[in-house]
Amino acid sequence: MNASRDRHFSAEAWEEYARGMLSEEDSKPLEEHLLVCPACQDALAGWDEYIRVAKAVMSRTRSRWSKSVASAVTLASQT
Repeated sequence: MNASRDRHFSAEAWEEYARGMLSEEDSKPLEEHLLVCPACQDALAGWDEYIRVAKAVMSRTRSRWSKSVASAVTLASQT
């Protein structure tokens, strides 16, 4: 991964960084770039928000699914 003050990292790199998928070694250049690049700071904030919302949706979906399964099991055991 390579970027300077004037060149930016790819959207994929920021997504991987935001999702915690990069090694410490691969994260370091992105973190250094963030110190000097407001555009990439904004891009990362967008990924952070996207991931936060996606996790909330998955949590709600998982909860609804669990309730549906519990209801189905209850109904099945009553027959």
